[in-house]
Amino acid sequence: MAIELVRIDDRLIHGQIATTWINDFNIEQVLIINDDVVKDSMQQSVIAMTAPANVKVKVFGVDSFVNVYKKNPIKRRTMIILTNSIDAYKLAKGGVKFPYLNVGGMRFVNGRTKIARAVSVTPEERQAFKDILKLGINIKIQMIPRDEVVNMEDVIDKNMEGEE
Repeated sequence: MAIELVRIDDRLIHGQIATTWINDFNIEQVLIINDDVVKDSMQQSVIAMTAPANVKVKVFGVDSFVNVYKKNPIKRRTMIILTNSIDAYKLAKGGVKFPYLNVGGMRFVNGRTKIARAVSVTPEERQAFKDILKLGINIKIQMIPRDEVVNMEDVIDKNMEGEE
């Protein structure tokens, strides 16, 4: 399988991605799947500058990527980065195959409830995580590869006090 890692991280490409995840998984290309970023050329430029020079970066809208994926097999070692579980669920429902879902950062903002360190969700995002689990896809919360893994099914129904 060419998709090595699918990660939710609302910061998209940043230091931890560039220095740990990409290296640890020997990633050749990063695909940002997000309907807002695909319309924002400034953000795309920043993302391209943040990635290591030897890594290709492409940006797709969610539905667009599902269609591209169905017609074109991914050949490079690929990391997909999303900003939320709703988009991850759409990929899975659309037939995109991935070994598991890695969750890094979903910031605490109004309307979100903290369920784990650095992971806060809206009610819709919580439901999307549950739906992904029902599809048989394992979800692991892990900020960097050396951190302890927290299984989403262990925390999805919890509310934690405080903010990040």
